[in-house]
Amino acid sequence: MPEALFGLVEREVARRGGGQSELYLSRERARRYDARGGGIDSISFSDSLSLGVRVFRNGRMGFSYGFREDGEEIARMVDAAVFCADSSDPDPAYGLPDAGAGLSGTNLFDPAWESVDDREKAEFASFLESATLAFDPRMKRVRSASLKETVEEIRFWNSSGRSGLCRASRYFASVDSVAEQGDESQTGYGFGFARRFADLRARAIAEEAGRRAVRMLGARRLPTGRRPAILENGAAAELIEVMIPSFLASQVAKGKSMLAGKTGKAVASENVRIADDPLDPAGSGAASFDGEGTPSRLNVLVAGGVLKGFLSDSFWGRKLGTGSTGSCRRPGSKTPPTPGISNLLVSPGDMTPEDMRRRLGAGILLTEFLGIHTADPVSGDFSVGAAGIRFEGGEEREPVRGFAVSGNVLSLLSQVAEAGSDFRWFGNVGSPSLAIPEISVGGE
Repeated sequence: MPEALFGLVEREVARRGGGQSELYLSRERARRYDARGGGIDSISFSDSLSLGVRVFRNGRMGFSYGFREDGEEIARMVDAAVFCADSSDPDPAYGLPDAGAGLSGTNLFDPAWESVDDREKAEFASFLESATLAFDPRMKRVRSASLKETVEEIRFWNSSGRSGLCRASRYFASVDSVAEQGDESQTGYGFGFARRFADLRARAIAEEAGRRAVRMLGARRLPTGRRPAILENGAAAELIEVMIPSFLASQVAKGKSMLAGKTGKAVASENVRIADDPLDPAGSGAASFDGEGTPSRLNVLVAGGVLKGFLSDSFWGRKLGTGSTGSCRRPGSKTPPTPGISNLLVSPGDMTPEDMRRRLGAGILLTEFLGIHTADPVSGDFSVGAAGIRFEGGEEREPVRGFAVSGNVLSLLSQVAEAGSDFRWFGNVGSPSLAIPEISVGGE
């Protein structure tokens, strides 16, 4: 029984001088189906088990990991964790999380996942490819059409008497397509995410991939200048993703956050609300508890443009005096837990993208940043390529490419005039479209 493993951990820790202990166990079953050239190109299968042990004693922490459920592996892991703890520098902030409320009942699991056979899932991937090519005569190739199914079970136990179980299923489908017109080619991407296979919409995903490729054919260049812009929801999510490190208490304490020292101050327009919501199952990062067993909760980070706080685990919450926000994450089985996001989002507004175009009159619908991840994570400055669609009189005109957009992440957010009603999750980061009265464009 998995519960017996933690009994082994406690006994092994006691044999080595005692201390607080924690066991975190993850089982994952992953299946991927890829279509290409009119048929199934590959099917891959993987099943994994990983365990993580932390030991706290004498104001120190040690971590170790393993991949087997047996006494010999547990003894090795505890021995390594105790060695690391005894060799590390002490800090009074180390320790198990403080007692909290009960675990949430967020439903992240599809109990019917076993009833869908491999043939049906492979046919889904194959249909993604054929439906994308059928979208428009100019659709010439599909680079990849895939479906990935992941079913995960996470358990934890600690010596404070807390334990938890979370099961989650995730289905992610995507298409990477190419449209051609004369000597020109443009790419398009479509995707869908669901907790249940039955909730994926293959035709909608294929049409999105086709539409995004075709709409960029005939793209022109833009002259240099300043003009109004609407950041389409995907581009807005890319921009918000740059801010992820700045919302982490660990980065704030190390002076590596563009938001350090700004709590209680305006960091964005009053139209901007940013939160981390692990309780929304529509985001791929949803979880009932965090990486050390603290119950999940909604954390509002920016409200009315004002910075409210940061994301902390138990260690950094104690260091900064804020307490844990239930934001401990495990980036990998071999990596100690650390603060991180679950589902980071910009809240939607009431205005449709069409209404935003009409209000701005003329400008750019910015659909894509090219390399926004290169933005300076501390200053927020960026200068990157971009693509989009020019609009005038509230109507979309021709696509535009080959221009650069420069500025500062916080300055851009401070200019947000409207948040659109078209909110969408892009993995575990979500946003609506955002209207910006003026951005700097470097073109011809």
